[in-house]
Amino acid sequence: MNSTIEEIFDIVFEILSYGKLLLVFVLYYLSIKKCFYKGNISKITLFFSSLISNPIVAFIGSMMISATIVRALDLNEKLDYTVYMACSGVLGAILYLVIFLSCSRFMGKILGAYNKELVSFVMMIYSISFMLIITTEERNTENIPFYLYIFNLSVYIVLYIAAFIIYKYVINALSKLTDKPRVIKTKLFMGPVTLFTMFYNSFAVMSLSYDDTTGFALINLFSVIILYLFCWAFYVIIENINSTNEAIEAKDMAASAARMEALIEADLNIAKEIQLSVLPNEFPQENEFELFASMNAAKEVGGDFYDFYMLNDNTFGFIIADVSGKSIPGAMFMMTSKTLIKSLAESGLMPDEVFTLANEKLCESNETEMFVTAWLGYLDLKTGVVRVANAGHNPPVLIRDGRAEFLTFTPGLMLAGMEGIHYKEQTVELEYGDILYLYTDGVTEAMDKNEEQYGEERLKTILSSIERSTDFSKDTKLVENVCRSVAEDIDSFTNGAEQSDDITMLCIRYLGKH
Repeated sequence: MNSTIEEIFDIVFEILSYGKLLLVFVLYYLSIKKCFYKGNISKITLFFSSLISNPIVAFIGSMMISATIVRALDLNEKLDYTVYMACSGVLGAILYLVIFLSCSRFMGKILGAYNKELVSFVMMIYSISFMLIITTEERNTENIPFYLYIFNLSVYIVLYIAAFIIYKYVINALSKLTDKPRVIKTKLFMGPVTLFTMFYNSFAVMSLSYDDTTGFALINLFSVIILYLFCWAFYVIIENINSTNEAIEAKDMAASAARMEALIEADLNIAKEIQLSVLPNEFPQENEFELFASMNAAKEVGGDFYDFYMLNDNTFGFIIADVSGKSIPGAMFMMTSKTLIKSLAESGLMPDEVFTLANEKLCESNETEMFVTAWLGYLDLKTGVVRVANAGHNPPVLIRDGRAEFLTFTPGLMLAGMEGIHYKEQTVELEYGDILYLYTDGVTEAMDKNEEQYGEERLKTILSSIERSTDFSKDTKLVENVCRSVAEDIDSFTNGAEQSDDITMLCIRYLGKH
């Protein structure tokens, strides 16, 4: 082979020869850091610890001790060369295992690793890579065929690729296995790999005495194939363990979530019972008026409420409201609002005064920034005049003489929205047989599966049809039928679509002044 080409190949092999040591050290350090480093020691300590426990250090130490023992026993003079190399290989392999198992145990203790044996496993992987690099050393470069140069160079390159594959796949898979405390059967890792390391290291040392260049090149190829098979086998094992762990963890999480969901559901059911218990469920059937109300929460606990109370012999108060929040927080804010407004109403304040003072109280310590829309009316039983305050709530529907129309009261700002708001009183006069229908936006904004809203026009149509088809002068349950008919029409419209908001209705029929 041309001397210039031979020199170039010698330089390339020299670079690869030095590079192999750096490669093994860097990848070992990165692997230890990726799999076991939890930030409990400094990175400087981690660096020097990985330097001490590196397979290269263990190899050098085992070779030095092995050479000292061989010289002390004078085995190279007493034994046949082949037997001598075999004994040296076995002795070196045993020492190598002892040294790096001790070093890796030391490393595992410093790192505080959950499974110290897996630190040894990582070291063993790179020890095999290192011994493979040793066996690829070309000791006699004179007068060898050009194809062997190419072949050995190819083996070197493939070996470097193998080292990166180990890091990318085996170490990545292992890092998932060591990212949390787990009981791992480390014998699955340590048994086979320890035997493999011992026999392979013995083979590597003995192969150094093999003089046939072509045969040595074939040994190199065989070694790399073994390394690939070895890594592939452990990659499959580790991934299977990870898959099993993930399945177990997913099952445990699902069971834990189911238990938590059951507890939450039980608590919400209790909260729902408490909430429903504070909403009046017995409705007055007086000579002057008839009333019915209903609340269907979108979740276990709703944010809507209704209420009514006799304020004096001639005045009947009624309210419907919608809290911005849902579930437990919404229910708590709802109960606070309901109790406050009732207390203010029963103290003798007019609707506008009730909302003005209630707004100030609800704005205090409102860290959750919830608000409530509400419509409060005082019905004079003798005259049919309703004194009204509206805090941003939906317009009610007046049903008179077979025709339903929305009442356009000027709405004020919702309660708890801003301090310093003064609400205005407005009035509407009811005639004999008039029905006033109050509702929350869960009615008009109910959606079907195509996300189309129920809407005000459909509500107006169904309310008009109910009144026309009923002889209200003889029907003492007309207001209840109105609410039930609207609820049934909403169910028919949504056709099984999930309810997105609370649906609350209050219907009052005036029977005085005739």
